[in-house]
Amino acid sequence: MAVVAAEDGTLVTLYVDGAIDSHAGGALQAIADAALAAGSTRVLVNLQKAKQPNSAGLQAMVQLARAVIGKGARIALVGPTPHLLDVLKATRLDRRFAVFDSTEMALKNLRLET
Repeated sequence: MAVVAAEDGTLVTLYVDGAIDSHAGGALQAIADAALAAGSTRVLVNLQKAKQPNSAGLQAMVQLARAVIGKGARIALVGPTPHLLDVLKATRLDRRFAVFDSTEMALKNLRLET
């Protein structure tokens, strides 16, 4: 599993490639913490290449959201696979996160909220 970050001003995009598990959650948290400390105010998690989540990975995503929001920043998810979107809906995490099909819509939402 890999998490790669791309920063653009106050936006950091985290690209997840692989399973969403405790390792991915730890990587997401570490990268987001560093970006927020450097001045980012918006976090976009790109899930287009994300694979099957487990409970530890979902818990890590919730902790990530709490940390981001707790620092006064905004977070959105973009491009979850159909299976991952089903999991988010079944666990009602789609209500905790702003989830978008396209990067453009996610960015528009993040800009409105900042």
